[in-house]
Amino acid sequence: MAKCAFCSSCKGKRNCPALAKLVCSQCCGSERQKKIDCPSDCFYLGKSTQYFTEKQEVRKVTDFEREMNSIIGNENEYRDVLQNIEFAIYNVCKEDDYYTDRDVQTALAYLFEMGKAQLDMPAKFLTEPSAQVQIIIDAVDSIIKLRDKVGAREDTLSRMKCIYRILDSVKTHYDSQDDRSYIEFIGQFLP
Repeated sequence: MAKCAFCSSCKGKRNCPALAKLVCSQCCGSERQKKIDCPSDCFYLGKSTQYFTEKQEVRKVTDFEREMNSIIGNENEYRDVLQNIEFAIYNVCKEDDYYTDRDVQTALAYLFEMGKAQLDMPAKFLTEPSAQVQIIIDAVDSIIKLRDKVGAREDTLSRMKCIYRILDSVKTHYDSQDDRSYIEFIGQFLP
């Protein structure tokens, strides 16, 4: 087998369109677009770009998840926002037994996915929420807008952390025997 056209020490296994010769994978990887002027349609350049793009996306998602989890155990910094959001949820759900924890979870998941889309994160495809879920979404949305109006402007990431934390709380308080266990739990702390 022919030697690498670039280093002349390893076996050349990749057909390099820039050099019109065979190069080893090590030289292809380390010298690509540095000392080797790769054409944009090079197969190995495309594969490398795809690999690193996917790796960056995975890192971005991992960092985002780590950031979301950072609120758990550190709620004091976000206490006002958390209480305001839970107050909005409770006000909608307290009067009508028709609302369940599942409605709250769906509304928060919807808001969370919308926030991810705003942050240019991969988000799940969302269908239009039911009318009762939309009422919860609107209540949470309006409390956030009210907070903005009075000067408590939290950034999108902070709001997302709060929604994430409350969503976690809904899941934690899930009780298969009681479809309003979370709603009743927060009712103990709210007027």
